[in-house]
Amino acid sequence: MTTKKALLTRSAALALVGAGTVAALPALADDFPSQQIEFVTPYPPGGSHSLHAGIITTGAEEFFGVSLVSTTRDGGGGAVGATEVAEATPDGYTLLFGDPTINSLRPQVEDLAYDVDSFVPVARINYSPAVFVAAADGPFETIAEMVDYAEENPGDLVYSSDNVNGWTYTIFELLKARTGVDMTGVEYGGGGPAVTRLLGGDTMAYAGDISVVGDHIEDGALVPLCVTDDERMEALPDVPTCTEEGFDVVFQFWRGVMAPAGTPDEVVESLSDSFAAMVEDDGFQNLIGQINSTIDFADHEEFAELWEQELADMAEIAEMAGAED
Repeated sequence: MTTKKALLTRSAALALVGAGTVAALPALADDFPSQQIEFVTPYPPGGSHSLHAGIITTGAEEFFGVSLVSTTRDGGGGAVGATEVAEATPDGYTLLFGDPTINSLRPQVEDLAYDVDSFVPVARINYSPAVFVAAADGPFETIAEMVDYAEENPGDLVYSSDNVNGWTYTIFELLKARTGVDMTGVEYGGGGPAVTRLLGGDTMAYAGDISVVGDHIEDGALVPLCVTDDERMEALPDVPTCTEEGFDVVFQFWRGVMAPAGTPDEVVESLSDSFAAMVEDDGFQNLIGQINSTIDFADHEEFAELWEQELADMAEIAEMAGAED
């Protein structure tokens, strides 16, 4: 894999923005926020992003002083929404609900309308692994049985995926790279549609967030195979990690808030502080718990450091998994 775009460190990216942009918005920064904030979700309804976004925006006004309006801008595997925010006025009133694929992986391997330096980190909300799942009436009930099936039936195992170079796509590419098996992925544009196709019998497996697959595991429609983490999930204590089952597939997924590059530092800090207060709220945590999710918050400074390291890590993952241009 040849990296298409030179990676910039956080300091270099901010330097490119220039002091002039910040100076051009003093009035906005001083009384921020004074109007509603658009919270852009770049994936279709029904997936983990839309579930989390709904919870975040429901009670946001108490902590921000203004409402956060959830806006869905799906298309292009997240690129449509990301581009819209990247091109928005950098005043803090248009935010992206981002993730590793649209912010860290795809800008490095695809020719998109935005770059890794088109955004500045505001806050990471949580960080979670994926769960490999299969249809309850399918021919396998463990990850080992799934790999065996794929070996015995090359190309016949069809799994639901989100988008090329998306989260599910990359996880399955890692599994295929580790095992050498031939599986066929079908991209449906997001976790919601992908799980719907699995439940409808169009595909045989999927890997995604517990907030999307948890209820279907509980009602017996889906069978959990393994989780892509270093340790078992609290919500699924009886489900082994993929590593425990002999498959070196570890890949977590964050959901975080991004603002357009050039957003004034004091606005980013104000937003970060508001998100920090919100995730500490008992009501918010209760709602997050209802979708079997958890909070793993990082403020704008910590998030920036983590993101810079992830950019390098994602380049390695893309090369290993054979991410496509």
